[in-house]
Amino acid sequence: MQDKAVIEIGKIKGDKKIKGYQNFIQNLFPGKNYDMVVAMFNIDQEGDQYKCTFDKIDSEKVSELNDNYLKYAYRKGSARGGDITFTTKLNNVDKLFSTIQNQLKKLLAFCNNKELSNEFSFFKALQSELDKTSGVIELEISDKFGAIIENPKFPIGFSFIFKQKGETLYLEDFESIQRQLYQTGTKGKSEKYKVVSEGHNETCSICMEKKPVLHGFASPFKYSTVDKTGLVSGFFDQKNNWKNYPICSDCALDFELGEKYLTQKLNKYFYGKSYLIIPKLTAGSNSGLLKKALNTLEDLDYKEKEGQIIATKEDFLMRKIGEAEGLNNQYALNLLFYEENPTTKAIKIKLFLEEIFPSRFRTLFLSVPQKINKNPLFKQAITIKKEKQDLEFSFRILKTFFDSDFYEIIQTVFIGLPISEELLFSKIMQQIRSNYNKSKTSDGFVEPTRWTVLKAIMMLAYLKELNIIPKNKTSINMEILKDQISPQDEKASKTKNFDDAFLNFIEENKEFFDLESGYKAGIFAIGVLVRQVFNWQSVKLDGNTPFEKKLKGYHLNPDLLKNIYLEALEKLSRYTNFHTYQGLRNFINEYFTLNSHKLNQISNNELSFYFVAGLEFGNQFKTQKNIDNE
Repeated sequence: MQDKAVIEIGKIKGDKKIKGYQNFIQNLFPGKNYDMVVAMFNIDQEGDQYKCTFDKIDSEKVSELNDNYLKYAYRKGSARGGDITFTTKLNNVDKLFSTIQNQLKKLLAFCNNKELSNEFSFFKALQSELDKTSGVIELEISDKFGAIIENPKFPIGFSFIFKQKGETLYLEDFESIQRQLYQTGTKGKSEKYKVVSEGHNETCSICMEKKPVLHGFASPFKYSTVDKTGLVSGFFDQKNNWKNYPICSDCALDFELGEKYLTQKLNKYFYGKSYLIIPKLTAGSNSGLLKKALNTLEDLDYKEKEGQIIATKEDFLMRKIGEAEGLNNQYALNLLFYEENPTTKAIKIKLFLEEIFPSRFRTLFLSVPQKINKNPLFKQAITIKKEKQDLEFSFRILKTFFDSDFYEIIQTVFIGLPISEELLFSKIMQQIRSNYNKSKTSDGFVEPTRWTVLKAIMMLAYLKELNIIPKNKTSINMEILKDQISPQDEKASKTKNFDDAFLNFIEENKEFFDLESGYKAGIFAIGVLVRQVFNWQSVKLDGNTPFEKKLKGYHLNPDLLKNIYLEALEKLSRYTNFHTYQGLRNFINEYFTLNSHKLNQISNNELSFYFVAGLEFGNQFKTQKNIDNE
């Protein structure tokens, strides 16, 4: 990960507080407004002795628009030991006070000295009161806020408030807690796994200056695995980890502030995948330019206007980057896709894309999609809520076929890596067969095969425009072709409308058909012919299409396809005359039969796809005039 870039962001955008300990207070739910459930206690003092009495359970609002989260003094702790102070996320009332009692023991040990003796007495009184009332407090929390706590949509926290002589005291107001926060935020960066890793008077790996203290566990990102044997220097001695990655206290603070800014402002989601956007200057050091880049990214966040629906919301930010900065490559963007452990909050890096320029965003999310969306094939192509709509490209199209390998396809497209066409058609047919099987058994909505075919054609066109897969050869004279395959006698000319519609479709989509090779268009034409068999059988057999069983669930190969063609001709001869679909038959003879020896040049999945495409578009060429003539 680009730690230096994160630290530079921390220097520019980090909200450094005047009071040192405040820099180590964290917002319980960054970027959100939430409720803080508070246990309120009354404090009476006689000399050096305190009496603490539980009063009630209440709640306060915490807003992202101000810094009122600071007063609760929250700082994330370990999964087993609990958070650093009493403030915590409220998601399990039953275990709340068992954790707090442990934290209280640690705090008492921390302030058991002359300097903090007054606060030692204060928290000793709190401990005595909790021993008596923790069960009552838990019940009152459950009664008042149980429904909210159990709803994951509503973030909620817990903290303490104290009332003494008309004064309200929050956790931030106690010196012992201030010291505890500061110590955890600084020395804590040298302690992990019950090991201290700290160097002195050595060079910091970030600022390259000699500093009095170097920390061994300073990264705020929990992706380091130095607790595993073999991943630290010094003969696997964890205390020497600072030698691997020495970071001084100043850089460690900037590092934490940079991480906080990223997670609050530049933490995004892309079709269910979490990622961070980390801008990086392409050359030199220019804090003004980096600040401009950060401001640009902040302003591009998605905001849905009233009455506005954006079907490709997930692509919105990336399109906007291309629009705003697509011709300006003064900075690059690193995209870090990750998964977070919900318990430990440790992140597992799934994909890290380095130095993606804004111009690449413009290509991927604007110019290429705009080009392929113009194809008439995608106009009014799908029906949603009984309304015809255009099919438009978004990364959701890729996710349709690469859901289980989404990180891999993101990397392929962003970087422009080549991809195997055999793999592509395998993914396409896997989805088509899955939907086909579901349609036979499911009562719910299953995406129509035609939609899936259209999405596959759109994906292939997108990848070709990006030169990720090679473009097909399209050089052919369609006028000569029409003369070659058009029926000449008077009877056959009755199907001329069908033939013209079919040939026009081939002409409009010649890139898809690779006409110079011939056989792909021929396979497609057989699919069109089989659709006509289905239509005739449906009319003659009360809606039944027994010929469908011969397609073997779309698991086709060259020999099976040849047999399907011959059997389709035989079926048609039963239902109609010899001249029906003569032009289509001529086309198949020209492009399939005469090229059948080439079928081993493509995979069975690609062959199956072109056949299914013909099957799905077969009714597109059927007119009322054709039906009457037949």
